[in-house]
Amino acid sequence: MGKFVSREIFKTIIYTVVLISVLTFSYLKTKKESEYNPFRLKELNNNKITLLYFGFLSCPDACPTTLSKISAAFREMSPEFLSQVSFLFIDLDPERDTLLKLKNYTAFFHPKIIPISLSLEELSLFSRYFGISFLKVPLKSAMGYTIDHSTQIVVVSPDRKILKEIEHDTPAKNILLELNKLIVQYKGKLK
Repeated sequence: MGKFVSREIFKTIIYTVVLISVLTFSYLKTKKESEYNPFRLKELNNNKITLLYFGFLSCPDACPTTLSKISAAFREMSPEFLSQVSFLFIDLDPERDTLLKLKNYTAFFHPKIIPISLSLEELSLFSRYFGISFLKVPLKSAMGYTIDHSTQIVVVSPDRKILKEIEHDTPAKNILLELNKLIVQYKGKLK
């Protein structure tokens, strides 16, 4: 009977240690995420209406479609209003995409589109902060993999608040109307 009690006590100790380890890891991970500040990124500290879009260079449809719509909306904006908006293209494939390739790609659509490349660890925290999900998906092709990702545009105010999301299927003219409305609304806070 003494061995049985010792075995039960040993199991209890092991379970307790594992539970404490899991709880400690969860607490530290949650604390790290809750303390994460995406606004350390200098491109987000610009006192403008900032649009964030998360994509990658090999994206077959969603990314080029969104960038085309933004480009069309930007071409229709007055120079004064255009100067008060920024658009950040956050790369979801830092393993394959270089900053130079990103700059060439985004410049094709519009010079106001700024590419951002982050480490995978920071990208994970950054995207989660803005409610964006992405997943590397293996392919049986020369590409090797693709990235499934959220396709909405996140709109951030000059005072660093998430204002809204613009859905992928929103026409360029509606994006333009929404941006113009936000610029008027935040006129006193824009630089």
